[in-house]
This record gives sequence, structure tokens and C-alpha cells, in this order.
Amino acid sequence: MSALRAWFRRWSPSAWGWWPDKAYRLEGYRQRLASVQEHLAECLEGAAAGPVSILSMCAGDGRDVIGVLRSHPRRSDVTARLVELNRRSVSAGVRQANAAGLADRVHFVHADATDYATYDLVEPSDVVLVCGVWGHVNAGQRPSLVRALESLCKPGGTVVWTRGVAKSMTRLHDVLSRFPAATWSTERTSVTPDGEFAVVTVRRIGPARERPRTGRIFDFERNAG
Repeated sequence: MSALRAWFRRWSPSAWGWWPDKAYRLEGYRQRLASVQEHLAECLEGAAAGPVSILSMCAGDGRDVIGVLRSHPRRSDVTARLVELNRRSVSAGVRQANAAGLADRVHFVHADATDYATYDLVEPSDVVLVCGVWGHVNAGQRPSLVRALESLCKPGGTVVWTRGVAKSMTRLHDVLSRFPAATWSTERTSVTPDGEFAVVTVRRIGPARERPRTGRIFDFERNAG
């Protein structure tokens, strides 16, 4: 199985070259994008005065972050780092950020979001986005991703994540159950009008967690359920 996953990681950047252009032609993904942007805007509005840091894992072309910062009153406070392995998506995102006048605010990191080493120089962030990710993390590795988020999100910060729920709302509840109540507080949960996706904001209420310098957070799978 480990050999298969290693093969998939090498194969996936080119295989996902169609994302996100074709995906966002679908109404369901457009609804998810709008909901994520709404959650992100609320996180920015609720953040303390001063600099605000955003980290996005598996960011695609960053249209969720760029779409909010383009006109948000706090855009000048924000520094965003968007981690994405697909070169085509990174190039498209850089063009979009430049066109929006955000070249000094939005920085793409062309690297593997599932590798701890990618975040070696990244300080814990005020807002972390994990959108379109949980469906590619097998159940056994979901606690590992939550532990990573405990080190990537600063105490008092927020994480915005999504989960496909068209097949069953138990998928939402499964991910929610992975966030211990002692260290996370659910701030808001919404479901897109078509019932395809849930978007959730959780707040980090636990102490800072030391982050490993190396190792994998999870193995990205095409369809992990």
C-alpha cells in the first residue's frame, strides 16, 4: 500500500491539472466557494487588530482567499501563504493575486501540503483553510491532520474546513468528532443550498503544540471516503 501511495503522490500533480477550472464550472463547487469566502471574511472581521496571517493547505489557485482579500477592509493587515503542489494552479493563482493588487499580501508556496517540512519556516497562523481536503484523507489518518492543525493554527485562531455531505451527513459528524472539545470550539457550521457541502469554522482554544520538522501529515488519496 505504501508503494501505491508513493506512486499516487508522484502522479497526482499532473492528474489534477484540470483543477480548479473545470470543478468551478459546477454549481456545487461555486456554492462551496461562496460559503468558504463568507466564513473566511467572518474570521478576518473577528481577528484582533493588527497583522493577520492566513495559511491555506492544498490551496489550488487560491480563489477563495484572493476573492475575499480583493475588497475586504482588512486586506492591508493580511499576509497569506497558500500551499499548492500543482504548478499550473500556482501559476494561475499568482496571476490572479497580481491582478487583484495582492502581490505583496498573497504568497504561493509551491510544495507538498501533506509534508511537515513544507511548514518549517511558517509560524502558526491566525486563520487556516483546509478546503476540499478531508475526502482525500483516510479515516486512520484524520487524527494526524487534526494534530497538525493544532501546530499550524495559533491559540485563539480559526480553521475553516469543508466536507462533502451529499451522500451522508455522518461525514460531517465524523470530522467534527476528530476535533477534541478540550482544544477546539465549533464556531459555525453551514451547508450549501444544494446540500452538497458543509463548511465549518472551528476555533483553537488549546495551548500551542510543537510541530514536527519532518514526516508526513497524511497521504493524499483520490477518494478516501
